[in-house]
Amino acid sequence: MQKTAKDKETVQIRVVEPPVKIKLVRVRKQYQMREKAVVPGQRLGLDRNDKEYWNSLVEKYRLIETQQDGLTAADAARASGSRTFDLTSRREKRVFSRLSLVAEVSRYLNRSPLEIEDLLDSTKEGTNELVAITNEFNELLYDEIIPRLFRQLYDLDESQKTEEHEVDLIKIPSNGYYEVSAAKDKIVRMNDAQIKDEERAKSFHLDTYCFDSGSENWLFWDLLREQRVKKIYFTGMLTHGQSDFFIQYIDPDSRTVRSYYPDFIFQREEPDGSLKYVIVEVKADNQIEDAVVQAKKEFAQQIAVASGMEYRLLKSSDADKRHFRMLL
Repeated sequence: MQKTAKDKETVQIRVVEPPVKIKLVRVRKQYQMREKAVVPGQRLGLDRNDKEYWNSLVEKYRLIETQQDGLTAADAARASGSRTFDLTSRREKRVFSRLSLVAEVSRYLNRSPLEIEDLLDSTKEGTNELVAITNEFNELLYDEIIPRLFRQLYDLDESQKTEEHEVDLIKIPSNGYYEVSAAKDKIVRMNDAQIKDEERAKSFHLDTYCFDSGSENWLFWDLLREQRVKKIYFTGMLTHGQSDFFIQYIDPDSRTVRSYYPDFIFQREEPDGSLKYVIVEVKADNQIEDAVVQAKKEFAQQIAVASGMEYRLLKSSDADKRHFRMLL
């Protein structure tokens, strides 16, 4: 802990006047629900007797253990064989009854339990079969059964509206500065001697940047010194309540709307001489395929395209290897 404390520094960070503003298009999607007349006997399409369909549906929920000699890919290639075991039955799961299934569906669809009981009974599968399906794989209740019931109850009309806003990359703090604790070797100040005047002029909406990782630090220096880059700002340092430069996305885990603050935005000169903003997020290689990271990417790309920008997700290993030109 002492070593950690000595390697860190508390920095007072001030906004460089005038504050930088970026034009960003917000995409607003609205959904209008239209109630449908329920037709008795409709199939939800969850047939355990169709083995091929059922296995493909539940494959992602199975718990499979693979045993082999060695830990690396090379070890696996040399191994004479491996064994797999289906441990799905060992998973912890909630056991539903007719009553508790009705209550859970009622809670999600915001309909009375009596209505939901009639709805479940009216399906081709019937309530008892839906209870059995849910008890085999709890996930199917939330991923398949409830969404399919929703589509039996409602039609959704989607409309989209775009609104252009001029947003502040950073808000001016009431006390004159923000305070951040950062590793000393990841702090870059606009008046550092190694920064040339022309480099200083193309960056620093704050007088100090405190990077979270060496990868971000490398990327900043590479883009700062690249001639095609006309402006470069590190935006991943001050976030909630401190910046209006954020993108809203739906968190796939919590199913809630959250705000995401990208790491960088830079202005790139195009071959025809025009200028284009590029939003960049640097992520560890093992996080690139994470569901939350991919959700952020999906929504960020929508905003970027609507705003005439690009969004790029960069592996930290590419930043470390100085492969920044893939962003150009």
